[in-house]
Amino acid sequence: MVLKIIKTVLFLFLITFTTHSFAKTNEYYKQTLTHILTQCNSECQKKVFEQEVQSAFFDLMDAILNQIQFELSQQKKDKLWSKDL
Repeated sequence: MVLKIIKTVLFLFLITFTTHSFAKTNEYYKQTLTHILTQCNSECQKKVFEQEVQSAFFDLMDAILNQIQFELSQQKKDKLWSKDL
């Protein structure tokens, strides 16, 4: 029972985090959470949880790499502009 509560709280945290950061719809998370709590056994819950964590991790890494790429391109532009002056 405690483990199920912990999983649910952690999943709700992920829902909140990834919904705002990576634009998955609230409807998607409502359906997923409803499915986990009503129709899934523990193995199913584990698989869904792992998939969501993995997806969120890769989306986060993609966002970080995109930000780094943007910052590097900005630094390159700044160096080119400073040389011209």
